Amino acid sequence: MLQPPHGETSSSTPQQVGGLPLAGAGPVSRAPGSPPPEASRQAPHNQFLDLVRTVAILRVLAWHTYGYAWLSYFVASMPAMFFVAGSLMAHSLERGSVRHVLVARFRRLLIPLWVFAIVALAVMTRHGIVHPEMGEPLRWSQIPWWVFPVWDPQGSDWGVTFWAVLWYMRCLTWLLLLSPILVWLYRRLSVQLILLPLSALILFEILSRSGEPVSWQFEDLALFGIFWILGFSYNAGTLARLSTPARALATLVFAAASAWWVLTQDVPNMVVNASYPAHLLVGLTWLFAALTFERPLARFASRATAARFIGWVNDRIFTIYLWHAAGLFAMYEILWAVNRPRWLRDAAALPIVLAVTWTCMLAFGWIEDIAARRELHFTPRSGQQPARAATKRRAPAFLVPSVAAVGLSVLLGALLTEHFHTSTSIPASAAAVPPSGAGIEMRAKRAVILDAPPPSPSPTPNAEGPASAPVTGAELQRLLEGWRIELGIGGTTLAIRRSDGTAWSGAAGTDADTGFPLNANRRYPIASVTKTFTVAMILQLVEEGKVGLDERASHYVTGIAHSGDYTVQQLIQHTSGLMATDGVAPAAALLAATRTPLAFAPGTQFLYSSPGYFMLGLIIEKVTGLPYTAALHERLIDPLGLSATRMDEEVAPLDASTHPVSNAALRSSSGVLRSSSGIRAVGTRFEYYGVLWSSAGLQSTVADLASWAIDLWDSDAVVSEATRRQMTTFLGSEFQYAGLGTYPFCPCWVENGALQGERWGHYGRSGVLEYDPRDRIAVAIYTSGTDIDERLIVAYDDLSQRVRDLLRNRALVVHP
Repeated sequence: MLQPPHGETSSSTPQQVGGLPLAGAGPVSRAPGSPPPEASRQAPHNQFLDLVRTVAILRVLAWHTYGYAWLSYFVASMPAMFFVAGSLMAHSLERGSVRHVLVARFRRLLIPLWVFAIVALAVMTRHGIVHPEMGEPLRWSQIPWWVFPVWDPQGSDWGVTFWAVLWYMRCLTWLLLLSPILVWLYRRLSVQLILLPLSALILFEILSRSGEPVSWQFEDLALFGIFWILGFSYNAGTLARLSTPARALATLVFAAASAWWVLTQDVPNMVVNASYPAHLLVGLTWLFAALTFERPLARFASRATAARFIGWVNDRIFTIYLWHAAGLFAMYEILWAVNRPRWLRDAAALPIVLAVTWTCMLAFGWIEDIAARRELHFTPRSGQQPARAATKRRAPAFLVPSVAAVGLSVLLGALLTEHFHTSTSIPASAAAVPPSGAGIEMRAKRAVILDAPPPSPSPTPNAEGPASAPVTGAELQRLLEGWRIELGIGGTTLAIRRSDGTAWSGAAGTDADTGFPLNANRRYPIASVTKTFTVAMILQLVEEGKVGLDERASHYVTGIAHSGDYTVQQLIQHTSGLMATDGVAPAAALLAATRTPLAFAPGTQFLYSSPGYFMLGLIIEKVTGLPYTAALHERLIDPLGLSATRMDEEVAPLDASTHPVSNAALRSSSGVLRSSSGIRAVGTRFEYYGVLWSSAGLQSTVADLASWAIDLWDSDAVVSEATRRQMTTFLGSEFQYAGLGTYPFCPCWVENGALQGERWGHYGRSGVLEYDPRDRIAVAIYTSGTDIDERLIVAYDDLSQRVRDLLRNRALVVHP
């Protein structure tokens, strides 16, 4: 990133680079261990390195704007940046004293950062005063890292886009400070010095895979330290000794190793930056590919048009890197804060980022001139100023794009102002407890708590045959039809399943949506029964040691909806204090929850909260590295054979993503995904094209749900027996008897100090899923065109009782 200090790049002596006489800033061929050249010796500008750095910064802009997984394979930008910076640093240390070089480097590093910090911190501070409810505010204890970034400069959650890119400043600072020692070691060890950071990277990977926490800051240092030292090798001429065929062979070897690693190892969502070993191998592939074609690339970079553009970029490259964060912020606010068509987001994202970045470059780029102690100029210079025409003055080449960028930025500013002016919270009617939550509350209020377990039930006389005779499908169908008519239900489907695998499903009445007779295979929105799937995945991660029930949510997802205040278990049991919403998509719901204070201190009360389960969805994604829908299929739906169970986005996807991290106001450590190459654009790795997501987004059939209940509550197919006991350890009445995604269906009683239920399960908007642990029977009921109410709760209990009485002590034989 950094250019050499002023006065370090001019020379009249050409240099051989890859066998081609070139201008070159830094690489001076000499044997390792030989004394450095005289301090007065200077080398010309190296167009090859400038080209590498130009391509890298353009790739940074594209990656941060879009974040498509395939982009992470196209030019490893940060390895290239550190390779160039390492080469320039080694060259500077050969020609000047350590003190002089470090002072010059940090002057160029810190002065532009301080100006950026003044603007960014002022914006975040003002926003925190006006909107104190929007996540974690700027903490003044973070300010020292903006002054001297020996640790990652950070700010408010709302302004994360401004500081997420500054991890680079910390890593660069560390490597600059270590460079005098590294150069000293390199003179003695040559390229073997790479074994030091490489060994550290391998150790960190082993520790990480074993479950030991490893700070990614140190993994960054190890990874990019390798490319920093390779820059030393380039400067020393060691890499120049490799023939072109040898470089090409190295490229092929590293490419094959990259492919093998990505295809056989855990690379989350196939994003190179999510895996340090993959990032290393892909970075080496691109580096040696560039070195293989060093001569033709250098010739291309020397052409007038290319040289002019490359000179412009390198003249302001540090400003571009810092201030493209403002372009990302503007892009997110305009395209992601509200629903936009996907095509518009793709088409407009990069132009917005480029326009804002260009404008900021014109406004603040001259700071680099002051920091470098060079001639002040307000527009970038190519370094090769053309002779002035004698007869006619031509408009500067920068005039047209500058005017266009400024004009577009003014328009974008107007759009942002309009957006913030008109932005509103969700409607008051949407800030409500969903019907399933109301059903749980009604059942809790009418719960009957006995002093002792009720006597074991015996078969009732409603069976058509002897108590020992098998139950047939015809009997069950007549029971269902009679119940429907007696209770006045328009249409219903019912499924039962026993622990021995025997099952039956049937339907009666008409479909309220179509007017046609209901079919037993009718797939319907199961609403809040989805929560049992979400909790099951969380509990699997708990058993794997990847999630802790007592951990704060901010351990996994920071900055959204007061995540530092409550635990994972409190999210599951609706005791987090997060607001309730009904029918609000996750992005809008979590934005509203972020802006709304907690209803109570976590753990002190109960409030049925959809945003709480959206937070659990984010945790699942963050820990597994998979979108919620993909994790659901991988962990539950596909292994259990629930072929009729699908997320709403799979059945009828919306036009635009409603994923929480696709919302500009919710850019946090999960929204702007941190990796070893900085941030990546949201909306690509984790997207969701539905409304109810991890809280209520599933659709299924009663047969699939009855099978799911047996898998979840009667077997080890999903979680262990010990975990199932945790699920059915219920809280008191003030918490509506909540278990872990499971609620008791009373009559209930206290046994050994713990509340026990006759049955347990979960309500949906138009149905119920329940399990009887004594008879080991699962019952799933759906009633068409209904919302859960007290009448339906009584009706569901009645149907469940009739079915279980009919089946008790009798085999189930369903004839075709």
